Amino acid sequence: MKKLALLIIAVIIGTYTADAQIGGLIQKAAKKAQQKTEEKIIDKTSEKVSDAVTDQISGEEASEDPAYETDESAPLTYEGLMRQMPPLPSAQQMVSYKKAELGGQGLRQISSPVMKFQMTILDLSSKAYTIPVQGADSAQIVEDAYKYAEMYTGLSKEEIDMLSKMSEEEQEAYLAEHYQEGQAEAVLLQQAAEVGEELEPLQPIIDQWSSFDDRIANINKEADAQCKAIYGKYEQQLKKAEGNDEARNKILLKYYEEVAPIIHDAIINCNKIRLDEQLPVAMELEEQIIPIRQRHPNAITALLNYPQLTAIQYFTETLRVMDVPEYPESNE
Repeated sequence: MKKLALLIIAVIIGTYTADAQIGGLIQKAAKKAQQKTEEKIIDKTSEKVSDAVTDQISGEEASEDPAYETDESAPLTYEGLMRQMPPLPSAQQMVSYKKAELGGQGLRQISSPVMKFQMTILDLSSKAYTIPVQGADSAQIVEDAYKYAEMYTGLSKEEIDMLSKMSEEEQEAYLAEHYQEGQAEAVLLQQAAEVGEELEPLQPIIDQWSSFDDRIANINKEADAQCKAIYGKYEQQLKKAEGNDEARNKILLKYYEEVAPIIHDAIINCNKIRLDEQLPVAMELEEQIIPIRQRHPNAITALLNYPQLTAIQYFTETLRVMDVPEYPESNE
């Protein structure tokens, strides 16, 4: 069923919702449905999207790197947004910011260009979610939001309005009692059946798009192996320093100084693949998926937006510039 693994994504992201409360209800319903249907219709792509959306946005001061361009006047397209991403921080800048963080130098962190970088990434990522509905009538967006909320929850518009005024705890309690078991699952499976045959011819292109994910995964796997080997040199020191944050942070920083260039280069290589190779394939897929969406309007959230997914992954991959990967018990 891999070819049908195009469900829930936009529901999780909330792309087609104009109201945050409605979007939250749809997300809860999708989560319930996913628990029962993921083995049938969800593959590793959906997992990556969910992770990408929930990961922390971070970054640092830009370095001079001709592989990245900044164009504030670019149109609101996925490629335009991707090309507006600031240059990735250098390995030295990554270490400098991490030193300030581990040293509790809050003012230095606040004044650092990394703050501007991470806010820019956050802004570009949020814009990527709005592209499908830019220029759309706001009233129609709200109407569609209600339609999808009703479809995925089995709740009426009146119930949804009532829930939007409740606290998070009250919403959870109400849904637990009134949520129509199997409603979202049935909708998702019906949508899969509706569009499955039309998506079948696109599978070779989908596989091509996925092949770039495999290449990127291999790059990250190799980088991870190098970082893990270096971590092994510091593991015992880190263990001995447990309970002494200052001492442990100094050791952690020494380790990070060694792995930062590895992380930096891996991100550069991954982002280049996303922009130069995967995005064109994603755009080709989108051209063929648009008419399918038009023929199946009720299944609009079931059809994955590949250019959007590519752009979001492109941005979120930069988040690793602030990660300090650790591998407890790496030598065992």
